Amino acid sequence: MKLFASVYIGSYEIVLKIFEISRDRPLKEVDCLRASTDVLRDVYNTGRVSLETTEQLCKVISDMRRTMKGYKVDSYRVYGGYFFGKAENILFVLDQIRIKTKMDVMMLTNSEHRFLGYEAVASTDGFEKLIQESAVMVDVGGASLQITYFKEGSLVTTQQVMLGAYSMHQSIEKLKNLPDMEKQIISLIDKELDNFKTMFLKGQSIKYLIILGDSVMRVVKKKVSESDNDIIERDKLSNYMKKVQKRLFHAVWDDDVTEVSGNPQDEAMLILHREILHKILTEYVVIPGVSVCEGIAYDYAYKSGWMKARHKFEEDVMSASWYIADRFGSYKPHLIALEQFSMDIFDAMKKYHGLTERERLLMRVVCVLHDCGKYISLSEAADCSGMIIRSAEILGLTHKEREMVAMVVTYNRKELDPYEAVASAFTKKEYIIIVKLLAILKVANAMDRSHKQRLKRVKMSVRNDQLFISIEADDSISLEKGLFREKADFFQRVFAIRPVIKEKRM
Repeated sequence: MKLFASVYIGSYEIVLKIFEISRDRPLKEVDCLRASTDVLRDVYNTGRVSLETTEQLCKVISDMRRTMKGYKVDSYRVYGGYFFGKAENILFVLDQIRIKTKMDVMMLTNSEHRFLGYEAVASTDGFEKLIQESAVMVDVGGASLQITYFKEGSLVTTQQVMLGAYSMHQSIEKLKNLPDMEKQIISLIDKELDNFKTMFLKGQSIKYLIILGDSVMRVVKKKVSESDNDIIERDKLSNYMKKVQKRLFHAVWDDDVTEVSGNPQDEAMLILHREILHKILTEYVVIPGVSVCEGIAYDYAYKSGWMKARHKFEEDVMSASWYIADRFGSYKPHLIALEQFSMDIFDAMKKYHGLTERERLLMRVVCVLHDCGKYISLSEAADCSGMIIRSAEILGLTHKEREMVAMVVTYNRKELDPYEAVASAFTKKEYIIIVKLLAILKVANAMDRSHKQRLKRVKMSVRNDQLFISIEADDSISLEKGLFREKADFFQRVFAIRPVIKEKRM
């Protein structure tokens, strides 16, 4: 058994949670401390974190550090949220925290932040059953919300919507003197939710709505349901939320809702959840009561070997990638062949390329998305593919991994830049990984240059500094052979091993 501490600096609160981690059972929360902060207000209004807020952060984190010492935690992680990282003076704020608290804060991109929350939910009992049918997961933050759609056990898409608790609170303040303020606020929310429904749900029926977060909606759940079950009927929750909305907009008081929250951001969050319930029609609502802090703990436990993940997150990455490829009209038979050839090369070269299983996953994503930009422009497909990959949120990939995938795809059709040209974006190690994946992609792509899958029963092995690719073909492969030499030259420069095609006629 290990003790682990998660510290998360969010948009309007800092949270410390201490967990017991065991190999054979879920996380057990031992303690939880919360403190409000004005990070979101400062960044929203001035673009910077104020000196007063910085001092408050240092004081609270120092107190949390003393608590962690008291528990004698085995390890800890401190993360800063996406909006916190957008502050113009974030480097100096982090430096002050490091000097005054002796703790380093790691900053999260939006996709990394949302993935931690997803890891927490995916580790709860019953999650696999929920997504086997159909489910939408919603994570409301201070500056934005994330909507993730699952169908038949696979992740379809995840999208960031620029509606958050604080931004909604600001809109309410600006519009509060209008006679139809409620109508205008609801219209503002519905416009964004309708965009998601039209573009991604497309009339699909959804059985479960999963709501992340462990504060205000958890309080609401306790008022609606007397059982400890995380699943409640949508209509029951929706009726209660109508009462909440009346109180917030019209000061219509009801004994059931007077103690939900007095915090303006929490109240704005309730309004957002009410409209989400109204617009995304489901049979049931699931409130598992977990947040990014649980995700931080699970993520560390998985990576350190303390626990084994129940959910196959790598398959989420691939299902989301295939959804993007399908959305942009990529030719699926070629992608399937390309992925298979690339994996054959990757596995045959295992002793020689020095790449990890994580890079193998990136290779698969590269194969699936390498041609998606053709939908936008045939002549500028490389740049357009890179742009799509950088813009898309693939839950399970970090921001840097998306950038690396985009670079591999871009260089597939363009001349490779020297490291000095990209040194500001990538380390030398990352650049070498990009070039190695590119070399594999070029050879695999040449093997199906006609897009007709002419190569059959492919076998690969490495001997005497050569990668022998034994194939059978039922048609001429003159095109594949004619373009193979150039790709083989590049591959040899990278790995010091030369690919050679050995054809056996069928």
